[in-house]
Order: sequence, then structure tokens, then C-alpha cells
Amino acid sequence: MRERMLETGVDMFLDIHGDEAIPYNFVAGSEGIPSYDERIQGLENHFKQALLTITPEFQDEVGYDKDEPGKANLTVGSNWVGEQFKCLSYTVEMPFKDHISQADELYGWSPDRSVAFGHDMLAAVFATVPKL
Repeated sequence: MRERMLETGVDMFLDIHGDEAIPYNFVAGSEGIPSYDERIQGLENHFKQALLTITPEFQDEVGYDKDEPGKANLTVGSNWVGEQFKCLSYTVEMPFKDHISQADELYGWSPDRSVAFGHDMLAAVFATVPKL
């Protein structure tokens, strides 16, 4: 996969995971990569705003601490891709148990909610592509 990415380039990268500790959907950006600039920051902000507009399942207040400028761990996939290709590159985290702000007492964070959030992610991608 890495070789193919190097051959073709990357315009946007989303590394989607589940987080066991933080009960929210959130993104972790590439603020700490050496090449982070206003263009990448603008793309990140546009993508986040699209998600905030599209779905109540996303929030941008709780998540991982941001890396200091130039201090990102470049062995983390989204950081490496962001630095290598100078592109929008996010780690997207979903809760293992439930999204605390949109709690569902009966089902918690369910497969159906994951699918719906996936659709919302694609809508945010679609909204961001013209900016790339």
C-alpha cells in the first residue's frame, strides 16, 4: 500500500479507529508535523466544520492532545502521510462503548451507528474534495 501511495500520491487520508478510553467521535490532526501550514490547517478546519454540520455524532472539544509544532511522531500513519504528501491527514476515532453526548442506553455505539457515521464521513469528504 505504501509503495502505491508513493507512486500515485495522496490528497486526503483518513485512518479510522476505535478508541477504548474516550467516549466521543473525534479526529486527531497533523498539527505537529514539520510541514504543517495554513493550507493544511484550513483543510482540517473545513473537514471538521463539515462533520459538525452534518452530524451530531461528531464533536471537536474532546480528543487527543495536539502535538507541538515539529514534534509529531512520524511513525504514526496519519502523521507520516500528512508529512510525506503535505495533505489533509486525520486519525478518526470512534468510541468502543458509546458517544457520551449522544448516548443510546439500549445499544450504545452500535454497528448501525458506525455505518451512519461512515456515511457522514463520506459526506464530509465530498464537501472537502473541491478544496484539495
